[in-house]
Amino acid sequence: MQSLTTALENLLRHLSQEIPATPGIRVIDIPFPLKDAFDALSWLASQQTYPQFYWQQRNGDEEAAVLGAITRFTSLDQAQ
Repeated sequence: MQSLTTALENLLRHLSQEIPATPGIRVIDIPFPLKDAFDALSWLASQQTYPQFYWQQRNGDEEAAVLGAITRFTSLDQAQ
């Protein structure tokens, strides 16, 4: 549980910093190790937030379970 606590503390530290008023996308990446028993795909499937993305490296060393969207479009024309 310590790795999760440390990751949350790092996230709070990043979010408490002043964010520039300039337009653009801000990326905050807080990696943390999980126990081998953690099943990211099952966790992702149990979430109610969409969209959902799952990726696993072919050799299995890295995986990502990601939730949410930066922006949404109600029509194809808006997205283009």
